[in-house]
Order: sequence, then C-alpha cells, then structure tokens
Amino acid sequence: MARTSLQTAPADLQLLCANAVVAQAGGAKVLPTSSRQIDATSYSVDLDAGGRRFTCIVDGSGSVKSVQPA
Repeated sequence: MARTSLQTAPADLQLLCANAVVAQAGGAKVLPTSSRQIDATSYSVDLDAGGRRFTCIVDGSGSVKSVQPA
C-alpha cells in the first residue's frame, strides 16, 4: 500500500465529527472512513452512518463547521 503526503485528521477531531453526525443518523453506528487536511486549520472527515454517507468539516480547535450528507 502506497502512502501519500496528505495529512489525516487527528483521531479526536474525527470523533467530534462522528458525534456531530449521530443526531442525523437516527441512532445508527457512525464510523469515520477517511479524512484529509483541507487547509492550514481545517480537516474534512468522511463518515458512514449505517450505509448513509456524511462529510464533516472541523477545524483544528475542535469546532465543527459543517455536516452534510455526501
């Protein structure tokens, strides 16, 4: 498996995004599937909620900026 130079979101930020999706997921288990740094202070996290896909934008300080169905 080849590694790239892309930075992934720290685990705590991925969990913040997962928690932000729980309300929209109707009680489904929410798991981060991938993440990437989008600028100097923000990350995009892709999540799976029982087969439904979401994208979350979170900043480095832990503020969830948006949650959108993917």
